[in-house]
Amino acid sequence: MLLVLAAACLASPVVAGQRLTLAQALDLALKENPNLGAASARSSEAEADYAIAAADLLPTVEANASVSRLNEDRLGSLDSYSSALYTRDSFGGVTGRQLLFDGGKTSASKSAAQRGVEAGRMGFQATREETVYQVSQAFSRALDARDTVGVAASALKRQQAFEALTSDFFKAGKTTQLDVLKAEAARLDAERVLANTQEAEKMSVVSLAQAIGLRPGLAFSIEGELPRRFEAPSPDDEMLHIATVRNPDLQQAQAQVAQAEESLRSAQAARAPELALLGSYGYRERDIGGSAPEWIVGLAGTWTLYDGGALPAQTEKARAKLSQAREAERSVDLEVQTLMKDALRAWRTALNDARASAKLVEANSESLKAAEVLYRSGKATALDVLTAQDDLAQAEGDQVHAAANYAVARYAVARLIGNPLELESESKP
Repeated sequence: MLLVLAAACLASPVVAGQRLTLAQALDLALKENPNLGAASARSSEAEADYAIAAADLLPTVEANASVSRLNEDRLGSLDSYSSALYTRDSFGGVTGRQLLFDGGKTSASKSAAQRGVEAGRMGFQATREETVYQVSQAFSRALDARDTVGVAASALKRQQAFEALTSDFFKAGKTTQLDVLKAEAARLDAERVLANTQEAEKMSVVSLAQAIGLRPGLAFSIEGELPRRFEAPSPDDEMLHIATVRNPDLQQAQAQVAQAEESLRSAQAARAPELALLGSYGYRERDIGGSAPEWIVGLAGTWTLYDGGALPAQTEKARAKLSQAREAERSVDLEVQTLMKDALRAWRTALNDARASAKLVEANSESLKAAEVLYRSGKATALDVLTAQDDLAQAEGDQVHAAANYAVARYAVARLIGNPLELESESKP
């Protein structure tokens, strides 16, 4: 059992207790994420399909051999009983075939497979960028949870200090027991909030591990900071145009439409006759008639006149797939436009929230200082101080959430325009 655990630790890409930056998390995800591995396999499958389709246009060469034996009373001719034919025949040689014409069916199949390779590559790119987005989003939420724990811890310290202050004032006869009870209740509530935020932080790390593709239960922490500089996004029309040109999901859908068009052309060409060049060279041996090398060269043609309706059905199937691919492309286009507008809206909202919360933190911090001074001089109540503390904690939490939402919105926009590399480079120290 110890050996198994040791081997598992050695095989793990992350050491327990390791601190991960966003750049390190992205590097791990590109190696460990199962969705990315499956997308890579699908891309390889498409390339193999192309190699198979392309091979149909190339000549084929086969080695073949045969041995046959006839019954000994086989006659040489129908009107003669005097000349027996050979009773044993063997042949060994090679046979070649080169397709000359099939109405363009094989060429269209090759072209369709090539479009499939393009679609597979775009699918891999889309999965890669989706992985980058998911990991970046999860990392930002983990930073959000970590910093929220810091805000809750700071709020608890303020509540504890105020509780101690009210206790001293009560002993000195400067306040009532009601203030002590209110301060104690506020401190207990702050402890509850801190415990909840700590649990949320643990869960955020679990979600990050899942996005990366790491095994459950692996203990690690994160290292990094939420954005401190905030900029407005480009105009909606500009970003929508960029997404229309560069979005990998849309490019994949377009490649799938082109693939379906070529598949339909291949199905329609299946009605045409097929002509191939055949050649064979080998050595034949017979027990009667001697042995000698032989060669054959000729043309072979086939033309399907009736197949029970299979060819028309295949054409209709290919046409239906083309209609599906076109509708899927239109659906992806609409989805990209909707997601881009929503991401830009979230970006602007987070930008406004970040700016407003920064001002609120400054104002509420000054308000708390003033309330504490007035309370010490007997000109304010404990409720005034506790309210100011709650307002400051709320503003600090909102500031953290706004920064995280801003980062996530930017990642979403980068995902839609097919450009996560800028974000990856920004994440590196």
